[in-house]
Amino acid sequence: MKILASMLFALAACGGGPSPPATTPVPLAGGTCEKGGCSGTACSEPGKQVMTTCEYKAEYACYQTAACERQTDGACGWTQSADMVACLANPPPMAGPPEHPAPTAGQPVGLAPNPM
Repeated sequence: MKILASMLFALAACGGGPSPPATTPVPLAGGTCEKGGCSGTACSEPGKQVMTTCEYKAEYACYQTAACERQTDGACGWTQSADMVACLANPPPMAGPPEHPAPTAGQPVGLAPNPM
């Protein structure tokens, strides 16, 4: 019985009052946002560059012309324009390695020439 009374007392102490007022997001520091990251896909606060891995995907080309700017919540981010959304849905083809002629009979494939 003592345990039940203790639990009821703790419950009343924790949740008996009115809820705190809802807060609205506070805009972060002003200024122009900065594009960064190894592939240019990070949009961050001025002076707070982001490090990313150095890889490349076809859709990363869409960020080259996209707007990295303050969003309605005050934070830096990519503006989802119609052009950006369309580009991400159908990214441009990536340039691949140069094509090599097919090997001839007796020619080793994928091996460096023997220096000896």
